Amino acid sequence: MRRHHPLRGQQLAVVSGSRSQLVVRLADGTSMRMPRAWTDADGPPVQGVAESIFTVESLREFVELIEVIGRRGT
Repeated sequence: MRRHHPLRGQQLAVVSGSRSQLVVRLADGTSMRMPRAWTDADGPPVQGVAESIFTVESLREFVELIEVIGRRGT
């Protein structure tokens, strides 16, 4: 689970899954979908690999959005 996620460290029952996502059962009986990469379903994470919540593409989109907002003020 991602280091910032409130469910990190908990063991959850997997209800269903795909190559990219899992549906897990929470303690209150509800279900939640999460990216498979956020879990250890495929084994422990590779040591030494930095964890990032942003992709390069998402950061580019963010920069473009900031630029558009900045141009509105001029």
